[in-house]
Amino acid sequence: MATTVAFTSKGREIVAGRLIGTSPSQAEPKNVGWGTGAGTAASSDVAPFVEAAESRVAGTSSQVTTTSTNDTYQVVGTLTSSSGQTITETFLSDSASKPAATTLSAAISTTGATSISVTSASGFPGSGNYNIQIDSEVMTVTGGQGTTTWTVTRGVNGSTAATHSNGATVTGGNAPGSTAVTNGSLLIHASFTGLALNSGDSLTATTKLSFS
Repeated sequence: MATTVAFTSKGREIVAGRLIGTSPSQAEPKNVGWGTGAGTAASSDVAPFVEAAESRVAGTSSQVTTTSTNDTYQVVGTLTSSSGQTITETFLSDSASKPAATTLSAAISTTGATSISVTSASGFPGSGNYNIQIDSEVMTVTGGQGTTTWTVTRGVNGSTAATHSNGATVTGGNAPGSTAVTNGSLLIHASFTGLALNSGDSLTATTKLSFS
């Protein structure tokens, strides 16, 4: 199974935060989730492309050896599918709960559009700037918070502005320096060739982050 794994830019901040002090306030990013979206994982990602309906699971973390003793952080978690679906992504987050998500109520037909329409703003911040991800593009919401028409800055956090279809999933997420979106921080995002699952099928994901 071909896999693309990205250590996200927010993930670098998470790791650095856990290195400070004996009891770091940064929660351990060992919660495993998966999704069905299309895209290639990149360090610019702040959210899964389309997180699946199943709850995230708390994985089992450990230090293992890749090159030198204990140079690798490893998390193993098993997810079970509640329906027939094709899984194309997995990720690690510091939150067991999902961030706010909605869908586009109108297509974004140009890469320069700075106003987007969504079906609901429920769960998203009602004020202040925050980040969202649609497919592989990250945007910053700078206006319209609390409504269903948002003013956005396109292609932020190193992502590329693109067009997006009506009904595309919009998920909140945090870029470095931001905690505006509750449950919105990813450590690692991995994409791979679709894996078709039936209801009741399980997948054990082993994620390793090696430091050298």
